[in-house]
Amino acid sequence: MKILPIHVEIIVFTLVLCVFVTPGFADNPGLLWQKSLGGSGEDNAICIQPTGDGGYLVVGDTMSSNGDVTNSHGMRDVWVVKLNSAGAKEWQKTIGGSMDDDVTCIERLSDGTFLLSGYTWSHDGDFSDNTKPYAIWNIQIDGAGHILWKRCYPGRSSSFVNDGKETPDGGMIMIGQAYTDHAIPGFHVGYDVLVVKSDMNGTIIWEKLIGGSGDDYGDNILPVADGGYIGIGYTNSNDGDVSGNHGSYDAWLFRLDGLGNLLWQRCLGGSLFDEGREIVITPDGEYAVMGSTNSNNGDVRGNHGSFDYWWVKISKNGSVINQKCFGGSDYDNAYDLELTPDGNYVAFGVSYSKDGDVTRNHGDGDYWVMEFDQNGSVLWQNSLGGPGLDQGQCIKPDLSGKGMFSLTGYSYANGGDVTGNHGLADFWVVHLQIPEGLHADFTVSPVNGTAPLTVKCTDKSIGNPTWYVYDFGDGTNVTGPNPTHTYRFPGVYTITLSIMKSNTTASSVISSTATKPNVITVNSVPVVPLVAKFAASAVTGTAPLKVSFTDQSSGSPTYLNYDFGDGINATGPNAVHLYQFPGVYNVTLSIFRLDRNSGLMLSNASVNKGFIVVNGI
Repeated sequence: MKILPIHVEIIVFTLVLCVFVTPGFADNPGLLWQKSLGGSGEDNAICIQPTGDGGYLVVGDTMSSNGDVTNSHGMRDVWVVKLNSAGAKEWQKTIGGSMDDDVTCIERLSDGTFLLSGYTWSHDGDFSDNTKPYAIWNIQIDGAGHILWKRCYPGRSSSFVNDGKETPDGGMIMIGQAYTDHAIPGFHVGYDVLVVKSDMNGTIIWEKLIGGSGDDYGDNILPVADGGYIGIGYTNSNDGDVSGNHGSYDAWLFRLDGLGNLLWQRCLGGSLFDEGREIVITPDGEYAVMGSTNSNNGDVRGNHGSFDYWWVKISKNGSVINQKCFGGSDYDNAYDLELTPDGNYVAFGVSYSKDGDVTRNHGDGDYWVMEFDQNGSVLWQNSLGGPGLDQGQCIKPDLSGKGMFSLTGYSYANGGDVTGNHGLADFWVVHLQIPEGLHADFTVSPVNGTAPLTVKCTDKSIGNPTWYVYDFGDGTNVTGPNPTHTYRFPGVYTITLSIMKSNTTASSVISSTATKPNVITVNSVPVVPLVAKFAASAVTGTAPLKVSFTDQSSGSPTYLNYDFGDGINATGPNAVHLYQFPGVYNVTLSIFRLDRNSGLMLSNASVNKGFIVVNGI
C-alpha cells in the first residue's frame, strides 16, 4: 500500500504501512503488540513461524533457568515458545543436553508440524543419540511441542547447519558449513559449504562439500520446482567451485541438481564485504537475494555508507536483473527476506542509522523492517526498539493475509517500544499491521470451465475501500466490488484487484492490490464434427409427388438449406416439397455452424444423386 498525493492522476497500487495507533505505542504506528520472553541469562530468538490456530512458535537458544524458562539441561539449550494470537505465552519447552545446543531455523511443514535444525555438543538428555564429539540435528515437533522424531548426524570438524527445508519427496535438505581436512573427500581447504540431503526418516542420502581454498559459508537453500536446489551464502574463494569473486567476501549463489552436483554458480558483490543471507523464488520463477554490503562498485550501486541491506534480483541462469541498497550512513544488516501476498518484498534485520532510508533510531541497534516493490522502490519502513541493542532475525507475513507481520530477534532494551525485559538479552516478538487496515482480497468462482466461461468475483477486502478495479487478465477491466466477467476464449488467466480510499486528514490516497496468478482456466469446447445427413418419404411416385424431408445431421448445425434439384430451395431442418413434373432429381442438404472458439463458419453438405424418382401418369 502506498500513500500518494491526492491530486495525482496515475495511482500506483502497492502496499504501505499506514497509521494504526494502539494504546501504549502511539509513537510507533503499526505496532500492535510486543512481548519480551526469557530469564536473567542470554536468550536469543532465531526464527518465528505462524501456527494454524492464529498463534506463533518462536525458537532460539537460552542460557536462563528462571523467568519464563522453567527447565535447563545445562549450558545453552534450544528454547521453543508458543504464543497465542495476542502474544500471550501458552507453553514453552527446552530441548538439549548438558553441553551447548543451538537451533538455527524452524520450518512449517506441509502437514502442519514443524522442523527444527541445529547443532550440538551434548551426548545426553535430548541428544543422547549423538555418538560423535559434535553433531548437526533435525527434530520434528507438533503444534503442542511434542517431539515426533529426532536425528543426530555425525558432524564434520567445526560443522554447522544454518537452514533446513522440506523437500518434495518428504525428506529434508540442509545447508551450513564445515571445516574439513585432507582426509575428507571433496576437501577444498578452510570452511566449505556443507549440503546434506536426508529422506523422510532422517537418513542421510547424500552430502556435498562445495567451495574453494578460502572460506565458504552456506546460509539458505530452497528446492526448485524443476528439480534440484538453489543456495545462497558468502565466500572469499576464487578457485575450486568458486569463480568471479570481486574482492574480499562476495555473496555466493549456486544451483545444484537433485544429487547435489553443482550446475552453476555466481559471485555477487564489489571490492569490499558482501554477504548473502536469504533467497526467495519469485512468482515469475526468478531468484531474489537479500544480504548486506559495504561495497559500492562491481554489482553494487547506491550504498548509503558503511553496511546497507542489499537486494539482488537474479535470472534463472544467474545473471543480475536488478539490485538496490537500503539503509543510512551507519551499519545496517539484513537477516531475512519474505514475499508478501501481493508480490512485494519485506526485509528485516538491524539498523544503527537514522538517515537515508531510515527515519529514526531509538538508541544502539534497532529492529528495522521495510517493504519494497519489485522495482526496489521503498513502500514503507519502521524502526522498533529501545535504548539497548535490538537485533531482528526473522519476519513472517501473517497467515490471515490481512497485512500483518510477525517479527522476532533479541533485545537488550527496556524502554521505548520494549517492555518487560528479564535481564540481558530476551526473545523480543513484535506484531505489526498495516495501520489503516486497507488490504485487498477477493474470491472468484468458478475457476475453470469451457469457453464461454462466466465468473463472479466477491470482494473480501478490509479497510472500507471506496474504489475497486478488477483486471481480468484478458484485456478487460471492470470496476465495482463484486463484478461478473465472461471469458470468450480458452486460456489461463490472472486476476488482479486494486482498491483505494482517500485519507482526507493527510490529503493522500491509500491503495492496495491483490493478485491471484493463473487462477482461471478456460478450456476449449470439444469440437463436434459437422456432418450433413437426411432422409425422405416417399422417394418415388407419380406426379405430382409430395415428399417429406427429415434432417439427421450431427454437430448441431444452426442453419440448414435443402436444394431439391428442381430449382427450388428451402431452409430449416425439416421440409416438405411437391414435385410437379416427372423426372429423376438430385437432393442436396447444406448445413452451417459458427465455431465460437475460432470465429469461423463451419459447413458440410450431403448430396444424394437420383434420390427422388417422379413418374408420369
